[in-house]
Amino acid sequence: MYHYIESGVSHVYLKNGYNVETIDGEEFISVDDLNGLHRILGASIASQTRPLSHEEFKFLRIELNLSQRLLANLFGVSEQTIARYEKGQSDIPRTTDAALRSLYMESCDQHNPVSFFLNLLTDSAAEHAAQDILLEEIENKWMVASDYVKVYG
Repeated sequence: MYHYIESGVSHVYLKNGYNVETIDGEEFISVDDLNGLHRILGASIASQTRPLSHEEFKFLRIELNLSQRLLANLFGVSEQTIARYEKGQSDIPRTTDAALRSLYMESCDQHNPVSFFLNLLTDSAAEHAAQDILLEEIENKWMVASDYVKVYG
């Protein structure tokens, strides 16, 4: 299992789908289908019911290929506000959280019913615990591993 910190999200692990190569005593990791991996990771993050972490917020923004400035313009806030969300210096409002998830799911051409995002906004008892995400590649397709869940309290 590989702790995939290169994603910028500290709780992501790869079960397979990567290669380890040693060159001049240094280990290098390569991922078989990086685009597919990032698509499933983004979809996994966007579909969770707990609030986005600052790392997840930044990951989704980057995957949308949006600068902090452009995202700030879309959400009607300052660029510094987006930077503070991504650094964990400010709480991410639930409306902003839901809007970013919706933008991401729309970019993936995923079905994103309005009720799902409205429920995100109204669920005041949303789980705040971080949850590890374990991804695996099966038959050249990335998916969330169904046999692994680790919750931090």
